Amino acid sequence: MSREPGPAQLYRRILATLRAEALPLLTVAAVVFVPLSLLEAVGDQELEIDLEDLTVLEIGGVAVAALVQVGTSLVGEVFYAGAVAALILGKHTGIRRRLSDVARELPYLRLLAVDLLYSAGVALLILLLIVPGVLFFTYYALTAPIVEIEDRRIRAAFRRSRELVRGHFWTVLAILLPVSTAIELFTEVDQAAVNALLGDSLLSDWLGTSIVNVALTPIYAVAAVVLTIALIEAKGDRLPARSPAPQ
Repeated sequence: MSREPGPAQLYRRILATLRAEALPLLTVAAVVFVPLSLLEAVGDQELEIDLEDLTVLEIGGVAVAALVQVGTSLVGEVFYAGAVAALILGKHTGIRRRLSDVARELPYLRLLAVDLLYSAGVALLILLLIVPGVLFFTYYALTAPIVEIEDRRIRAAFRRSRELVRGHFWTVLAILLPVSTAIELFTEVDQAAVNALLGDSLLSDWLGTSIVNVALTPIYAVAAVVLTIALIEAKGDRLPARSPAPQ
């Protein structure tokens, strides 16, 4: 079993990865999240419509559009997280995969289910009592990267996350909680600053959301994947070998 990685060492690995892979991380984030941010901004504008002025058919159309927006955004987030996992895993295994192969091979339904279950669990337990919410947040924070890296099923991925975090609880919390909190705070500040400059409009919503998604999504995605790989290695397990993408 490898030596347990500490928070300081992991932060250095995260920052080193962000610097070394800044161009592909930001490029893919821009390609994925700029159009998705426009879709999200349009959806937010639609939600501000007074429903009393709409017909039943129009309300149904708004509801369908909102569902499409949410679904598209989730798929985009899943794809980006999978692309980040493939990029970082490739550095460790020496096998790089094309984005087209990542997009085709990702287990979208599993990752969407994991994302929804994890988010709902954290939100519910935080509302009921803070401590169980923090425990759930920490023990199962690696579930999605585990699906991406080890291709496990949903229940197995949740179990594997708890297994990897056990004995490293405070390290995982010390990495992911500050990163999550900082992202939430910056998101609020960013949107307020953009609204102050451009007013409350579709353009300001699009720009504010795009800045946050492109600049900050890579940070959490890299942190989660680097942390998962480090704990897999600390446990003495091998990273899965991926077959080279066909040329």
